[in-house]
Amino acid sequence: MISLAVWNVRGLNRPLKQNEVRQVVKNNKLSLCAILESHVDMDNLRKVCNVVFRRWDWISNGSCCNKGARIILGWDPVEVDVMVLAQSAQVLHVQINCKDNKRIFFCSLVYAANYYVHRQELWQNLRVHKAFIHDKPWVIMGDFNSALNLEDRSIGSSSVSPGMRDFNNCVKDIEVFDIKRTGFQYTWTQKPKKGVGLLKKIDRIMGNVPFVSSFPQSVAEFKPYGVSDLCPCVLKLFSAEKPKPRPFKFANFLVHKQGFLDIVMAKWNINVDGVHQFRVVKKLSLMKSSLRALLYKQGNLHEKVVNARGKLEDIQRAIDKDPVNESLRSQEASVLRVMRRGS
Repeated sequence: MISLAVWNVRGLNRPLKQNEVRQVVKNNKLSLCAILESHVDMDNLRKVCNVVFRRWDWISNGSCCNKGARIILGWDPVEVDVMVLAQSAQVLHVQINCKDNKRIFFCSLVYAANYYVHRQELWQNLRVHKAFIHDKPWVIMGDFNSALNLEDRSIGSSSVSPGMRDFNNCVKDIEVFDIKRTGFQYTWTQKPKKGVGLLKKIDRIMGNVPFVSSFPQSVAEFKPYGVSDLCPCVLKLFSAEKPKPRPFKFANFLVHKQGFLDIVMAKWNINVDGVHQFRVVKKLSLMKSSLRALLYKQGNLHEKVVNARGKLEDIQRAIDKDPVNESLRSQEASVLRVMRRGS
């Protein structure tokens, strides 16, 4: 298991905050930890990081920021390799290689701007990075400085703000969603001198479908605020079990494919020592790879049927809107013939 965390800890220059970060790293057995809104000046960054991360490697996006490092990332080089791909004032994009299981995934660490207009640059940055990621495992974690849904606020307006609308549009465009979570619902607490403060969920851990497929048992844990007014966000990655070998399923239509009898005769004529039952089982086993190759030689018919089904549904939706379109009717008939051949 590999554990990652991101935490908005304002004022990392203070020894109290440094000790709390080290405790979070220790308690959660972290392999990687990102600190947001640290307020650490670049002149003091090395000293602070050496105290906080000790033997770990680290990097920051300080070169992209007007004042101090907004994102500081530390990692244990014994457990993970980290490659920085791109960075800006609001996001640090990295590739992470887990050394124990050789799994590789992409991670974007976010500390969004306070003003929603300035966050539009972040949303566009994520869209561009999504095109780079394509269909690889990708997780995005950090402080987005915005609620995503109305239920992410304990009190306040019941209408969607422009900032929330921008956030929602970005999430839809880059095709990510919240990782299964435990712990605190609200990740930020307002601490007024008097009265009841606002609670809000502005920190999130989101992944795409390939990421969840690679780490199906993973969970995002939102811990108590501690010395900060925001939760430490911990992502625990549990590797999927090694896939079991797929059983060979004989497709009846294989007997009509050219080359089927040649394969059967070639494998059946192989000399196998042993009792009669063992020889039969062994020869049947020897046929698997050749018959599987024959199945895919002109394309996997099962896969073609699945694709055809989706195409058929699209065509029939179009027919529903345009019933007299002869071209659509012809396309429907053609797809149906493909599906019937595969049934």
